[in-house]
Amino acid sequence: MAEITIRTIKAPFPGETVTKWTDFIQQQPHWNFFQTADFLSLFDHCQNYQPLVLFAENSDNELAGVLVAIIISERIYGIPFKRLLIQGGPIISNTAPDKAGILSALLKTLKLQIPGKTVFVEIRNLNQWTEEAAIFREHGFVWHDHLNDILPIQLKNKVFPAIKPAKQRQIRRGIENGAIIRPASSIGEIENFYLLLHDLYKKKVRKPLPPLAFFINFYQKTQQENKGVILLVIYKEEVIGGMVCPFSGNNTVHEWYICSLQDRLKHLYPGVLATWAGIDFALRNNFRYFDFMGIGSPQKPYGVRNFKTKFGGEIINFGRWQLINNELRYFIGILGYKLLKGWSKS
Repeated sequence: MAEITIRTIKAPFPGETVTKWTDFIQQQPHWNFFQTADFLSLFDHCQNYQPLVLFAENSDNELAGVLVAIIISERIYGIPFKRLLIQGGPIISNTAPDKAGILSALLKTLKLQIPGKTVFVEIRNLNQWTEEAAIFREHGFVWHDHLNDILPIQLKNKVFPAIKPAKQRQIRRGIENGAIIRPASSIGEIENFYLLLHDLYKKKVRKPLPPLAFFINFYQKTQQENKGVILLVIYKEEVIGGMVCPFSGNNTVHEWYICSLQDRLKHLYPGVLATWAGIDFALRNNFRYFDFMGIGSPQKPYGVRNFKTKFGGEIINFGRWQLINNELRYFIGILGYKLLKGWSKS
């Protein structure tokens, strides 16, 4: 293996660091938004969210790999619960002579950088790591099946016909009945969207949700720089649904956060329109793919998967790698989430 040095990069990131990082990322064929400095900028002024970035550099100080993580601190039943999330996975230079060695060095350093009391580390993949599976296992990571739904949209005239007929009718009826789909255009609209999203997470999803500042950052930085968009479903000037969509270059639109008034205004089908909003935007703006993001474990029934797959797409098992750092707190946390989910259904 050529000499590789792993360096920890801390926020705020100097301009030359961001330029070097961005140039490297965009030279790789399978990069994604969640590996960029733009992603981490969303967490500015968000308490309990701390970035961690590792650079793998060769002897010429050129980048050979990057790992972007967020340390998330929360409480479950009053018990501190800290986890480290790597959304989108690490990225290794496509031309590096020893990709396996670079990945191994990044994972080794990552383990040394895990803050105390961190319960677990989770890598949510957006590409395949089949050939490198042994390296992840070597460092203690355990594989879990987890599906994504990727919708190719290069053949535009085939996308809408591939949607299930019932959903096609609902899209048409919602728009005919007065619903409008468009990008968010003010902080006030972001606040109204967040109220819907917060209510959904509090009552049904029962999982942590970033604060309002995160979504305002997305609107002010990502959307205004054309690196993403917050799409809204509007009816009589009221926000009744929406979707947060970061872009991976001109290649992919990702469905990240989505919500709607699904129990009200049923004649408008706001949940269906919120999903169609992202697909339609990708079509109109010449992207190649629409990524529904995670649709759950194939071993477990999941209503969200049943809904999303009605819009077409190819189901891919990118999976997740997980490293449990504190087994007792991990199982307490899992039990806590299950209890919260149970209460949301009662």
